[in-house]
Amino acid sequence: MLDILQQSLEAREIIIIPGREEAEGYGALPVRDLAAGWEVPFDVYLKVKKNGAEEPLLVKSCARGEVFQEEWYQKLLQLGIPCVYVSLDEMDRVLQYLHHNLEMVLADDSQSEMAKSLRVCDATQMWILNFFTSEKRRTGAQVDLALKFLDSLLEVIKSDHYNILYLMEIRRHSYFLYNHCLNVSLLGIAFTGFLGWEREDIQEFGFGALIHDLGLIHTPRPILEKQGPLTPEEMALIKRHPLDGYRMMQDLVNQRRETLQMVMQHHENGDGSGYCSGLKINAIHPWGRLLRILDSYEAMTAKRPWRPPMEPKEALWILRSGWEKSRLFDHNYLTAFIKFLAGCAATQ
Repeated sequence: MLDILQQSLEAREIIIIPGREEAEGYGALPVRDLAAGWEVPFDVYLKVKKNGAEEPLLVKSCARGEVFQEEWYQKLLQLGIPCVYVSLDEMDRVLQYLHHNLEMVLADDSQSEMAKSLRVCDATQMWILNFFTSEKRRTGAQVDLALKFLDSLLEVIKSDHYNILYLMEIRRHSYFLYNHCLNVSLLGIAFTGFLGWEREDIQEFGFGALIHDLGLIHTPRPILEKQGPLTPEEMALIKRHPLDGYRMMQDLVNQRRETLQMVMQHHENGDGSGYCSGLKINAIHPWGRLLRILDSYEAMTAKRPWRPPMEPKEALWILRSGWEKSRLFDHNYLTAFIKFLAGCAATQ
């Protein structure tokens, strides 16, 4: 392990906040997911920027096959470093490691439900990163792994679906496509549990929410993060993503029709003004109608590069106005969602 306190690399040179590492071929892994005393089956990196350097560098801090020592773990925590980095080329090893460690954490009665839930979320977000950035890894086996993660999450929070709302707030620090997809999935799991859906349907809806924006990987990131109005050409690229995502998923085996409809229809509006097909409310699948509400709410209440997050009340007012003026949303789902959030507020 690189001695991060040695003179050649001072603690203040370590970059704490993740950026766009996936464009460089790396992903951020929370420090809490590293098991002290266990061998790490992949290389672990820190992101540093030395004085005078123009760009930060990823420095290998623990080599594959090396035991991650307890003193290293404590040192990272003391320095307030929330995450390390792993190569996207080693994501299969990373996911196997996380899955193995997760099974141990979930069986540990000394761990709180919130701590267990956070670990499931970490593993699921790494799955999203892997699934979105590697076409060759979009396989049935990867879908099965995602369903296992969601099943674990359902097991942990089965006694109180409102806990997922706290999870979203703990994890919500900046905008990433993968973070948005996971938060919409969390919201969907909580809300469909509130609606009394069967466990299998909750799990499948959660998976559809995980992948609903898969098509956006074909959209240049500068467009996704643009701080001004989009040009017609840029908007046309954005509007392709439901169809692109559908095409990317349709050939995978054992895909439920509802899941594919969610991907294809999550930007359709009840009055026919949405995209890609301009469907009206009765032609939109119920799961697509529900996702339209959750996707909009999460997007409005999350921080974006061009604006601060909206308050939940403001976001709900916009959703309600969208229904009253143009019937954009499913009224029954929207009414139930407002009641659900009111229940969440009452528990705080």
